[in-house]
Amino acid sequence: MSNRRIPRKRRGQRHQFFEADGVDEVLSCVLRLTSEVSALSERLYLLERVLEARGLDVANEVEHYVLSDQDEVLMSAERQRLIETVLAQLGASAQGAEAIEDETSGNT
Repeated sequence: MSNRRIPRKRRGQRHQFFEADGVDEVLSCVLRLTSEVSALSERLYLLERVLEARGLDVANEVEHYVLSDQDEVLMSAERQRLIETVLAQLGASAQGAEAIEDETSGNT
């Protein structure tokens, strides 16, 4: 087996499936978001089942949980990662993602 590495960046242009500009990029964002939501939903479902099996009903606890400063920092970092992941499909810069993150964190 060789030690040849597969390049992480594609060469050439992306395939375009729709004639209208931007439709392919938006569709890519929707698919990326759907993938993220699906993974999180499955993980949350499994976590709730594990806790129920141990006799813990966390629904009420989650509703009344007060976030710590560390919670806020960690959640903000994860939100930033998600925004950057989704906007990467549009070729947006990380600076644009930061502006969106600043707006969203002000609403929480």
